[in-house]
Amino acid sequence: MQAREALNRDDLAANGSGCGPISLCGILLKRKITPNIPESRGMSLNAIRAAGRPKLDLDTILSHWLSFAVLLTIIAIYYLFLLSNGTFQLFGPEMLDKAFDNMLVHLLRGEFTVDREAIGYEAFTRDGKTYAYFGIFPAVLRLFAIPFTDVAQAQLARLSCLTAVVIFVALQLWMLLIVHHSVPAVSRRPEFLAVMVAATVLSGPQLYILSSAVIYHEPVLWSAAMATAFNLVVVRTTFGAKSLRGRDLVLLATLAGLAINTRAPVGVALYLGTILLVAWTVWRQYAPDHAQQFSHKETGLSSTILLPIAILGVAAIVAGVTNFERWGSAFTFADFHYWDMRVNVYPNLAEILRKYGEFNVGRIWIGALYYATDIPYLLHTLSPFAEFLRSRLVIIEAGPPMTPVLTNPLTIILAGIGLYRVWWKPELSTQRVAILRLALLGHASAVILLLGFFAFHARYRFDFAPFMTLAALVGYGSVTMAVTEARDPWLKRVRIGAAGLCFLGILSSHYELLLYKVYGWVVPMDVRLALLPFAPFAHYVFGR
Repeated sequence: MQAREALNRDDLAANGSGCGPISLCGILLKRKITPNIPESRGMSLNAIRAAGRPKLDLDTILSHWLSFAVLLTIIAIYYLFLLSNGTFQLFGPEMLDKAFDNMLVHLLRGEFTVDREAIGYEAFTRDGKTYAYFGIFPAVLRLFAIPFTDVAQAQLARLSCLTAVVIFVALQLWMLLIVHHSVPAVSRRPEFLAVMVAATVLSGPQLYILSSAVIYHEPVLWSAAMATAFNLVVVRTTFGAKSLRGRDLVLLATLAGLAINTRAPVGVALYLGTILLVAWTVWRQYAPDHAQQFSHKETGLSSTILLPIAILGVAAIVAGVTNFERWGSAFTFADFHYWDMRVNVYPNLAEILRKYGEFNVGRIWIGALYYATDIPYLLHTLSPFAEFLRSRLVIIEAGPPMTPVLTNPLTIILAGIGLYRVWWKPELSTQRVAILRLALLGHASAVILLLGFFAFHARYRFDFAPFMTLAALVGYGSVTMAVTEARDPWLKRVRIGAAGLCFLGILSSHYELLLYKVYGWVVPMDVRLALLPFAPFAHYVFGR
């Protein structure tokens, strides 16, 4: 039948029809769409009603560049309101906001040091010189500001963070639209698209990280934007009916090279993902059972993979030179034996590094528990948990308690469905599923690295976003297809459930943002005190 063929237009065989009740769980896991109401000319009444609806305004807004730009402008203004504590001041002081400015000044002189006054308490001292461990991309980005201001004195942290987070959200919306348009017209649910857009813009780590533009947030946000651009290439290939071309591999390699010079865990993930996709490309071209070329426009090995490999190599050399100049090793991104805070603030650092190292597999379960529930933080002062955690971890950030189950419920559910569809019940063709799996494997490496790291910080949750959102997009497409033939009661329940989860995520994310401003010692005191009545349980923070 036509509707069923449309739902399986990639490489799935049409499912047989049958009778009996339909549950959403059965649809998602078995993907056996059973007609439950009379059909007309091969289409169910639900499908006919969906096909006859006028095009939703939101789809139009996202599809046209001018209206999309207006939407992004509104988003940017709202984010600036949150980031600037309601002042809309784009150029304002932030904690350690001169560090990247000062780093650029030194880089232009051929130096990899920074002034101690600029880097402050995050200084690393080696051979009498002061260094920072942050990647150089945020500093190099300030080259664009040189014609307009004195970079050494400018306050550019907010502008940089705001630009990165808006790019991150814009790319997420773009991918969402691609997935939405990839399903047959009769399966598109405009109400689900609206829920996903609201959740993308108004909930998640991209919202509560706007508590400030402190130095840590800038590389986190830019690396997330790069990883999202990486995902865009993957989504456009797997859902946009395109092959992975040579120029796509070049773009992936470029993003990986930028990320490795911005934030190491994300850079490693994008490097791994790119290398896997390049290797898969070679296999696709030269495997005995694949006589055709991978792309119609690339006819040789050199034009397909040599340029991406060269880009990866050049970026790795840049990162290696930076690391060597800082720590004496091209493969060390941060040597915490030179960290100034190791002496007075974290005296157990040297012993923990000696026993367990910076990364340890034994910490992964603790990290998973922390980032999912915050339980290790809640127990870190109680015996016997305190002794156990103190002997293995240097830092458990003393931030407000939170869980992504509340701030990202929709993303978590859709990501679970998406992972199930990719690994166990794929709906897409073999080639596209392979691309998704390799990209997810790359992103998973960043997740594992951070789970086993010796420090747990709430902001690291943003580094999980590339993995989670890519899986969630697959889940969104699967759910959209699954509910097409669902009975009206089921469809109504799904709508209510999706809207409820979206609202919960928006409300929780905004309250989490408020808590981060109250708990954050880098936030101006008058702002913290003004928000304190909304978090009366946080009074103890001001006595620390």
